[in-house]
Amino acid sequence: MSGMPSFAARRQPAIAWLTAALLCAAVAAPAAGSMVEDDADVPLSAVDDPARPSFALPALEGGAQDLARHRGQVVLVHFFATWCEPCRPEMARLRELQHRLDGQPVAIVAVSVAETDGAVRRFFATDPMPFSILLDRDRAVAKAWSVQTLPSTIVLDHHMKARFAAQGDVDWGRNDVMNILGGLLSDVPRSSSSGGG
Repeated sequence: MSGMPSFAARRQPAIAWLTAALLCAAVAAPAAGSMVEDDADVPLSAVDDPARPSFALPALEGGAQDLARHRGQVVLVHFFATWCEPCRPEMARLRELQHRLDGQPVAIVAVSVAETDGAVRRFFATDPMPFSILLDRDRAVAKAWSVQTLPSTIVLDHHMKARFAAQGDVDWGRNDVMNILGGLLSDVPRSSSSGGG
């Protein structure tokens, strides 16, 4: 049977086929935060431990900002870095969310993690955001909040308790995400809907 290839020769096309199949599956799989809405794949997960330490950080525009000033609002504390590829499109989606929820008792607080002020300032110089950019220069807040992945977002209710979290980027326009935010917003007493932000 000289015409039959050896086991090693037969194995190479099988390995090549398997590699190609895995690559195709990876490309075809929906990315986190994609437009695919699957009830089993809600990007925001409920938080078991609602306690998070408050913080005050320097703001990119100057001065310092205390998280407690947003008490009475639903707050998205968004941890990011300018070098993080998925952080860039998510920042644009957060801007869209801010405009979409204009007039609602909601605040977005973006926290740059372990970056120089100059790098963050250059990043936003031509594309400023309609919400505060805070500087967690030494990662102290990210560590205290157990943030391991960038981007990450913790959603606080109007009592400043963590209710939902997302590790990785989120499409903030998804219906399921908007329903979660809408539920939290509906719990905000009308008297505190003016908020502090």
